[in-house]
Amino acid sequence: MVSADRKVLAFIKENPGATPREIADALGLPYNAVRGALLRLREAGYLIRSSKGGYVVRAGLPSGLEDELRIPSVSSRTSSTAGIEYLINEVEELRNYVSDLKERVEKLEKELIIIKRGLQSKSSEPGIKKVTDKLLRALEDKKVIKASEALKLTDKPLETYVRGGKAVIIGNLIASTRFFEGFKRRFPLKVSEVRSLTWFERELLEAMIREGVVYLHGGREYRLIEGSVQ
Repeated sequence: MVSADRKVLAFIKENPGATPREIADALGLPYNAVRGALLRLREAGYLIRSSKGGYVVRAGLPSGLEDELRIPSVSSRTSSTAGIEYLINEVEELRNYVSDLKERVEKLEKELIIIKRGLQSKSSEPGIKKVTDKLLRALEDKKVIKASEALKLTDKPLETYVRGGKAVIIGNLIASTRFFEGFKRRFPLKVSEVRSLTWFERELLEAMIREGVVYLHGGREYRLIEGSVQ
């Protein structure tokens, strides 16, 4: 009789009616190994099935085997050892998981430090300055605003922004120079395309028409008058 068979038989003798799963959990043996042992023990005539689905030891075992199964607390000793081994494995796995998690956290912290330093270095680079002027911030956001609104955002003459290349005045509007130059490159602009313009692009187009910067050609497209706005 193999070792697994003896363990299973001893356990069932002390725990009549035990099921294969209970035996496997108690002895710390693979479920398939327990099933194999039960099959061999049944074929050898050592075990019978109980009415509740478990197994019991058949009465009248050979005396030698009976003596062998009288080892004190075989099942409890085996079960206790299996439980300790299980806990040791669980603790070891948990220790490895925590160690791996710690490494990942440290790696993320290093990456965050690198990103933070990169952002700080970019913000301190020459030419990359935070816009503090209220009017320039408004132009960055809205692209086009009314001149009357612009005057409320600054105490400087609007011509100062024009001379500095930051803004362009078209009628009663003031537009971001960058936005205005990009808008000019869209001409000639078909009439059918006007409906797809944003509201501030349409505002700017209407102002350019009123100021004679743009004219309608053939009723089909708007054209920019060259040299009308520098």
